[in-house]
Amino acid sequence: MKNSGIVVIAALLLFSACKEKQADPVLEAQYLIEINNPANIELEDFIVDVDTIRLELSDVSVMHEIKNIHIMGDRYYISTWDHATVYIFDSRGKYINKIMDKGNGPSEYISVTSFEVDRVNKRVILADNFSRRIFVYDENGNQLNVIQLDFGPIIILPYEDGFINVYSGPRHEYQNPEMENYNIHFLDSQGKFISSAIEIGTPERIDIGSRFKTDCLENGEILFQPVLSDIIYKIEEGKKVMPLYGLVNKSSKHKFLSQKDKETFEYIVRIGDDKKSQPQEKESEGFLLSWGSVKDLNDYVFFAFGYNKKYYLYYSKSLDKSIFIDIERVKGDKNLVDMFFSSPKSIHGNRFYISPHPLLIDQVKDQLPDGILKTFFENTHDDLNPVLISFSIKFPE
Repeated sequence: MKNSGIVVIAALLLFSACKEKQADPVLEAQYLIEINNPANIELEDFIVDVDTIRLELSDVSVMHEIKNIHIMGDRYYISTWDHATVYIFDSRGKYINKIMDKGNGPSEYISVTSFEVDRVNKRVILADNFSRRIFVYDENGNQLNVIQLDFGPIIILPYEDGFINVYSGPRHEYQNPEMENYNIHFLDSQGKFISSAIEIGTPERIDIGSRFKTDCLENGEILFQPVLSDIIYKIEEGKKVMPLYGLVNKSSKHKFLSQKDKETFEYIVRIGDDKKSQPQEKESEGFLLSWGSVKDLNDYVFFAFGYNKKYYLYYSKSLDKSIFIDIERVKGDKNLVDMFFSSPKSIHGNRFYISPHPLLIDQVKDQLPDGILKTFFENTHDDLNPVLISFSIKFPE
């Protein structure tokens, strides 16, 4: 449907697990996490234990901008925006190998549309929506198996001896009609459909990509947050799905979308006009939008919110307290704030990993305060490969 250059990408989103539980499904979650008014924090009091990693540059390891990072054991598995390559480095950035099987052959993918690691079985899982296949590699990047599917995979996660296909987007044509109405599709080791979980009430729903839509935990469990949902589900062994975290709004500055708003939500992309999209309008009215971004750390749970603006929510498991951060309110050196609160490429254990764009580094390195980052950037000017910065947070008590 088109109207004045505005394209309606998709609409009518339902997010709860079962229709009969729509009255107040958040309260069924095992843990309730409060969203409070945005905190006004000092950067230096919040960011701690900063480390830097230089990724080795060679003829075979030349990289462009990093898209995503998974950490398995003492290795980094890094994908870039060419949708074709996964680089493998050790914990200090020494190059080990790369996966680059792009092509039209029987053991080659057209484009990597899903990338995950299997920490339980020490495998790398790639999926190609175009050729409808899953590609399985060992931890060193050697291909083990190519699995043909009868549908286009969206996000493929390792699960027990098989896989999960995570689907929260616009209508696709599945051969099995049951797959059409659910977020989670369980597959066996050969990619054959077994069963589904987390029903959606309408066949059309919005597809807003998120790097942290899912989170594969060390024990093989998986977290999943449907788009615009206030509930984070845990998928346990044996295909048991339970609401683990529920988000409760205690903020006087932000509003939650009502269930009716979610059911009629329209995701609109502007094309050559000055009209706002519905997400922009809702955000300007004070609504807090969740695109399904959650990471479960050792000591904390991390959430990202926002369409044009960025908001982060940290929940301390030990303290049973949360802190909601509006990045524009963070005090401290603006260059450091922009860097540390850029979208993380990975979150693992209790560490966040970012990779500032080389142009940003060139712009800010001379303006940074004296310290580990300024020294590091001053010594990386001849190295064109991306760099990694890792850090932890100090939760204010």
